[in-house]
Amino acid sequence: MTPTPPLDEPEYRRWRDEADQALAGARAQAEVGIHNWACFGAEQAAQLAMKALLHGLGRGPWGHDLLRLGAMAEEAGLVLSDPVADALERLARHYIPARYPDAHAAGSPATRYGHRASKEALFDGELVLAFADETWEQLHA
Repeated sequence: MTPTPPLDEPEYRRWRDEADQALAGARAQAEVGIHNWACFGAEQAAQLAMKALLHGLGRGPWGHDLLRLGAMAEEAGLVLSDPVADALERLARHYIPARYPDAHAAGSPATRYGHRASKEALFDGELVLAFADETWEQLHA
C-alpha cells in the first residue's frame, strides 16, 4: 500500500480563496446585467475551486478545461456526484463563447446571454465551490 501524500492546506486555501473572489465578481456582473461575463466568472470560480482541490492533493493541475479537471479529480480518487459533473459540463460551455464575438455567427456575446444564463451559471458555480469545501473537509476526517 502506498502512503497518501500529506494535504497541502496553504495551497488549497490560496486557490480556493480566489474561487470566492471570482464568484463574487460574477455575482456583481450579473447584478448590473453583464450576463456573459457573469457566466465566464462563474466558470472561472469553478476552475479555481477544482484546481484548489487538485493542488491541495499535490496533483499540480494544468489547463482550463473543467471537464478535464473533473476527470483529474476522479483520477485522484474523488467522487463527483451527478449534479456536480453536470454543473462542470454546463459551466465549461462558457469558457470561450461568453467572451469572444467570433465564437458566434453574428452579434456579440453580450447579446447571447441573459438573466437565466447567469442565474444558472452562478448556481452551478456555487455547487462546485460547495463540492470543493465538502470534499476538502472529508479529506481531513
